[in-house]
Amino acid sequence: MVKRKQMADASAQAVPVPPLQEPSRIPDVLRFPTLVVMSMLLSSALYSGASEFGTGDLASVMRRRDEWWEISGLLAWKAVELAIGWWGEYDGWDIACLTLLSHMPYLYLLTTFYAVRPTTMWLGIAIDVLSTYLPFTLLRDSSPIHRAEVSKGQVANRSILNDTPIKLYTSILAAAVYGLVVFASFRGWLPVYLAVHFDGLRDLSGAHEAALPFVTLGFTMSGYAAQSFLFMPALGAKPDVHDLQMAEFNPETASLGQTVWYNVWGYSKRSRTLIKRTATLAFASAMQTGLRTYITVEGVELAGAGGWATMWATAAVLVGGIFWWVGDVDGVSN
Repeated sequence: MVKRKQMADASAQAVPVPPLQEPSRIPDVLRFPTLVVMSMLLSSALYSGASEFGTGDLASVMRRRDEWWEISGLLAWKAVELAIGWWGEYDGWDIACLTLLSHMPYLYLLTTFYAVRPTTMWLGIAIDVLSTYLPFTLLRDSSPIHRAEVSKGQVANRSILNDTPIKLYTSILAAAVYGLVVFASFRGWLPVYLAVHFDGLRDLSGAHEAALPFVTLGFTMSGYAAQSFLFMPALGAKPDVHDLQMAEFNPETASLGQTVWYNVWGYSKRSRTLIKRTATLAFASAMQTGLRTYITVEGVELAGAGGWATMWATAAVLVGGIFWWVGDVDGVSN
């Protein structure tokens, strides 16, 4: 737990971080609507352009969306995704990593079991990432955690954040967790579940012939995105007022409500950051994967989309748990 003196020292050392770019002239009340419009227009333009370069294999597995709720549901979820990033105070890199991790399961399904080409999958991921990253970058400055030149007074554990081997090891660890969850599902419940709830599957050999090293290797980029979105922001989080309040907690004089709050949310800033981001990733992965799979892929039942989405949400929670364990060592400040 953080001591009062540590909080005072941290406050004294803090130096305002100069912005990387000129403040936006768009009024605050209009920034989020502008973000939504920019992101949706950019996504539409990029997908329209990509259709000229060979994404036609997607059309063969797509369900016709004739109902108003199907289209409006996808658009509404897109706005919710952007709202999560905007009011979660994410910068362009944060939202790019979250987008990659939450959008990849849908396209991974199509590539593995519907004979959609890998190039189509990566093109789709690139479009989804760019259509969120660019608007966020234009409307919001980069976080101090993602700026190597920012001093230790603004970010905790700066030397660890800038350590390339640590980034590499934690990326490999996250990729291994994703790979192990998917591989275990391939070897267990998933093939039968897909056959029952996914009418129109092209090929299940991707599950039966999978090898753990190659499955893990396929999640290399996801592992890097996970450590960037979960581990680094948690490691760089500095103690705040909440930490000071928890340090002053006295079980002998505290009320019942204060005791409950301490036991439920009396964690350090680092732990709270990791918990919130892990919950966000699990929620975004489940919702994006479930909605998009059920609404857009021909022959998918609601239960099937839900099961596929749950697997990825579980993987996100496990990655967050592993990162909490990795960061809970001596020499790493809270």
